[in-house]
Amino acid sequence: MAGPRPAGIDRSTEPPDRDATAIPQATGRAVKPRVFIPDPIADCGIKRLEPQCACLTPWRDGAPPDAKAAQSLLYSADAVIVRLFSISASDLDQCTQLKVIAKHGVGVDNIDCRAATARRIPVLYTPEANSNAVAEHAVGLMLALARQVAPASLATREGRFNERGRFQGVELAGKILGVAGLGRVGARVAQIAAHGLAMNVLAHDPVIDPNDYAGPATPVGTFAELLPRCDFLTLHVPLTSQTKHLIDDHALSAMKSTCRIINTSRGAVVDETALVRALTDQQIGGAALDVFEAEPLPANHPLCNTPNTLLTPHISSSTDESLDRMADTAARGVLDVLNGRAPKYIVNPESRK
Repeated sequence: MAGPRPAGIDRSTEPPDRDATAIPQATGRAVKPRVFIPDPIADCGIKRLEPQCACLTPWRDGAPPDAKAAQSLLYSADAVIVRLFSISASDLDQCTQLKVIAKHGVGVDNIDCRAATARRIPVLYTPEANSNAVAEHAVGLMLALARQVAPASLATREGRFNERGRFQGVELAGKILGVAGLGRVGARVAQIAAHGLAMNVLAHDPVIDPNDYAGPATPVGTFAELLPRCDFLTLHVPLTSQTKHLIDDHALSAMKSTCRIINTSRGAVVDETALVRALTDQQIGGAALDVFEAEPLPANHPLCNTPNTLLTPHISSSTDESLDRMADTAARGVLDVLNGRAPKYIVNPESRK
């Protein structure tokens, strides 16, 4: 398989004092910026920040703060690192000393980036940290869906071993995988599927020039052309006004009745009401979802009782290695901004002009 094997954080080769004295000192004591971290992150990120920053991590006390307490911590912070925590324009109005927002991950739809830019607050992200983890999870969901792993496991645990005939699956080799979005994650899924699973991979990405793509997928001109050809369709697009409900009644009606959908991108890329209807009516073969329009997904949501559906709780990037990389990359970005350096990964570079 092409490309080097992703690794976790290798601390053996780090310059030991890269940022050790960069933030100014006050007479007699350190002036430590306050970094609010409302969601749990890996220890390596905290350890990178602590020599220079006061880390506000209420989750380490065992109980997350209520909304009002969390807002109070945000409004007094110099920097914030978020996972699912949302930051609105009205929040930013109250953040009188906020200098940087770092997303522990890739999707920034929980941050009002336009409002941050207007206030000249850079928004950072970690685009290379979790791509392999998300890609592997997407492939894992595809395999589990194809072989009915979840219902077969449940039947075995419940003493229904003799029902094994109900769980006949399909092989992936030779099947057509459609990849929507050929960014880091989509390109990695295409590599794994083509080189590791002998799948025939088609892909559509309106942003990427087919002449500039050198991977194993065959580019398809439009998304509409991709849909009727797929045995499996995996979604790797950002959530924008163009991609919201990309999978809707019209798209679902264009697919093969055996097609299985995998979504590890953003929940609102799929119209869940239309998907439930298509699955219930056996219009498509199945769906595996790691993301949802509203999170956490309520236990009484129709998806939880829909046939041929596999659900996971937004964990595609949750590996030891990926969480280390995201935490460390986010922390490095925060320190870069606080120390007056240009950050490596910035969503809104115009904020620094």
